[in-house]
Amino acid sequence: MSALANPSPFEAALEADFNARSGTSEAQAAAFDRFAKLRLPHRRVEGWKWTDLNAALRNAEPGAASQTEIGPSPFSELGALEFRIVNGRIELPDEPVSEGLRYGVVNPVATIPELENHPVAALNVALARKALGFEVSDDVAFDRPVLIRHINTGGGLSFAQTMMRISPGARLRIIETYEGEGAGFYSHLFHMVVRDGAEFRRAVWQEEGDQSVVNSICAAKLDEKANFQSTGFSTGSRLSRHECHVHFWGAGSSASINSAALVAGERHSDFTTDTQFRAEDCVATQIHKGVAKDRGRNVFQGKFHVFREAQKTDAKMAANALLLSDGAEANHKPELEIYADDVECAHGSTVGALDEEALFYLRQRGLNENEARALLIEAFVGEVVEKFEDDALRTIFASLVDKWLEQQ
Repeated sequence: MSALANPSPFEAALEADFNARSGTSEAQAAAFDRFAKLRLPHRRVEGWKWTDLNAALRNAEPGAASQTEIGPSPFSELGALEFRIVNGRIELPDEPVSEGLRYGVVNPVATIPELENHPVAALNVALARKALGFEVSDDVAFDRPVLIRHINTGGGLSFAQTMMRISPGARLRIIETYEGEGAGFYSHLFHMVVRDGAEFRRAVWQEEGDQSVVNSICAAKLDEKANFQSTGFSTGSRLSRHECHVHFWGAGSSASINSAALVAGERHSDFTTDTQFRAEDCVATQIHKGVAKDRGRNVFQGKFHVFREAQKTDAKMAANALLLSDGAEANHKPELEIYADDVECAHGSTVGALDEEALFYLRQRGLNENEARALLIEAFVGEVVEKFEDDALRTIFASLVDKWLEQQ
């Protein structure tokens, strides 16, 4: 009998895939049971009302992933240590392991307590075959960037995980790219612990085909005086959702969580964050910028959850969107849930069009309309680009934004 009641064709394919596997662990079976109860999220589920994953996949017929030649990444020029996850298959770099690092292909995580009621996380735990395991030793400042390329081809189902441990006093920066012209479904679960006094920086660029469906989840636990920075850009796809779950467990920690969406056509981009404060004297800042054209949809959902024990929390969030066409959409949901009484928390949200006076001013100084509009959009998202402290990385992201503007 099916564990799913009245499954959609896609859910039936997921169950068939799970049942066909050998060596499934009890933890994976339990995870699939949780998914069978939760099902694919839809617009009647709070938190998914603007990103209907069930509708996007209901009638999908998973096919085999195709082989394609993989070219260099724009970030390869940074001399990064490059990992590839191609249709869920992990490829390690062909070079000696640097001192202070450990990495390899390991068994996937059995469960993440904070995400047990997340339907896609449960599905990932049930179906991911392997994970990329990565550890930075105590006090190691690994300044060479780590590049993780998520490459999707064909129309298959792909599930992968990355598990990372940044040891006390260590430092690491990674770049993640989501790329490829595949029309399938890709789920990536990134779980990390940033230990006492450690520093972790993450940059994300997603540019895929307009028929792909992607859900990435980054879940980070921060110990005492840890620092976490994440900045992501997305040009959307048929449906893309990038989630960032940051949990403060140690006093004196800090986080900067930033994102920007550039969507045109009928592409959909969703940045959703959940930041939980469970320790004193922690700081978080968050900025989101969304640009939508044609029938593109930009979604932002951000929540600061301050528990009673998290006194002296300082958290600020801002979400701003530009709509360049009548059919474009911006859906924002900033939230504060506060149980402590000695905090400074704020959020704000704006949605608007390009400033006609600013356009007129630039036209008067010799720019044509397209050049003037591009300059204003570039300045709008530039606040997020400037969050990159590394000059070379900032230059690459700025060039990718310029490339997107030139194509519009």
